[in-house]
Amino acid sequence: MKIFQTICFSRNKKLSPFQSALLDFITDVVVIFFLVLVVVKPFFFAPFRVQQQSMTPNVLDGELIIVWKTPYVFGAEYERNDVIVFKPADSENYLIKRVIGLPNETIYFFDGFVWVESEDGELKKLDENFIASHNLGNACLGSTFCTDAEKAQQIDFKIPEGSYFVMGDNRLASRDSRSCFRNSCGDGVSNFLTKEEIEGRVVFAFARLWEEGGKKNFTLKNMRILRNPEVEN
Repeated sequence: MKIFQTICFSRNKKLSPFQSALLDFITDVVVIFFLVLVVVKPFFFAPFRVQQQSMTPNVLDGELIIVWKTPYVFGAEYERNDVIVFKPADSENYLIKRVIGLPNETIYFFDGFVWVESEDGELKKLDENFIASHNLGNACLGSTFCTDAEKAQQIDFKIPEGSYFVMGDNRLASRDSRSCFRNSCGDGVSNFLTKEEIEGRVVFAFARLWEEGGKKNFTLKNMRILRNPEVEN
C-alpha cells in the first residue's frame, strides 16, 4: 500500500489525515477489485444473475448465484445432476442448465423420460424426482407436452469424449441440448457442450431480484446452498 502511495504522491508528501485515510481506502478498493477481476473470477468463483425460467422450480428467474470454478480449472469432471453455467461457443449469452449425460455415455429418450445405457448395456431410467410434476414424463425433443407418438419414439444421443448433454429442469420451457440451445438444431451446431464452454458449477444462491406486475422486488429469503438432489442414477 505505502509503495503505491509513494509513487502516486511523490510530488506532494504533505497529506492531511483525511487525505491519507481516503487514499488508504481507494488503494484497498483498487487492490481488491484487481484481485477479484484477475485472480478470483478466472480461477475461484463468479457471480451471476439468472434471467430465464428454464430451471424452475429449483433455480428461479432473477436469482443471484455463485458459480464455483476451482476444481474444474484443475481437472475435475462435472457429475450428473450438477447445475452449471456456460456459454456456447457461438453465443454471447450465458445459460444455466443441469448435467444429464456424461462423456462417452449414450442416453435415450422414450416414454417421456431420459434413460442411460449402463456398462453392461442395460437401459436405466434416470431418477429425476426433483423436477416439477407437470414436467415428469414430458422429456421430449420438443418444448410441448409429449404426444403418444413422441413417447413411442426411441431417440438416442452418443455423447463424445469431453462433452456433456444438459437440460433445464423446466423441460417444457427450456432450450438445451435437445435443441442445440436454439429453437432447433441445424448444420454446424451441436447438441453437446464441451468442458471448455462451461463456466463452473452453481453452489449458492444469495438473493433474488425480479419484476412482477410492473414492480421490482428483492428478497434474501431464498438464500441457500445448492446441492445435487439425492437420487439414484
